[in-house]
Amino acid sequence: MLMCSATCPAHFRSNIFRSTFRPLSSFPCSRSARSARLLHHVTTDFITHDARGDLVTRKVPVIVGDPGETYILIEQEVGSALRAASPFISASAASAEYRCKLTFFHDSQHFGFGSTSYPRLNAPSQIPRQTELNTSPATLFIGGKMHHLVLDGTPDAIFAENANATGRNLASVLDQLKDM
Repeated sequence: MLMCSATCPAHFRSNIFRSTFRPLSSFPCSRSARSARLLHHVTTDFITHDARGDLVTRKVPVIVGDPGETYILIEQEVGSALRAASPFISASAASAEYRCKLTFFHDSQHFGFGSTSYPRLNAPSQIPRQTELNTSPATLFIGGKMHHLVLDGTPDAIFAENANATGRNLASVLDQLKDM
């Protein structure tokens, strides 16, 4: 999957879809600009309560980036379960439909709402600290085939927010194209 870095020139971003089949070396990005992301399919533990209130651990497929990247792509079912458990969701928040605030706990390497609360999603790889604190604010972006879990204030968070907004903005256009 090819994704554009914010450091690539506008020419690259505007021609990305017209140039899908060109080799990466022919794109006009400098060597230092990251023009592609490697996506790694792995499994991790999703821990939640079952209908009786017992803790259940399920192996769930996720997609992660290279070491040092601060995002995880998760299935809709896992994202919906996390969102449903959020103590922060309010019906009045306009963006609540598309995002959900979480916390990433670096010592235990999990996303959740509290250090001992459930549900929680364990990170399958080391996510770097943004500060010396044990926790980092994170956001779950709801939308598309996969949902994004990212640490706030990172380039990955900016990318996820833009990708999520683009998907919402294109939804009505795609619906119109279906009927043509």
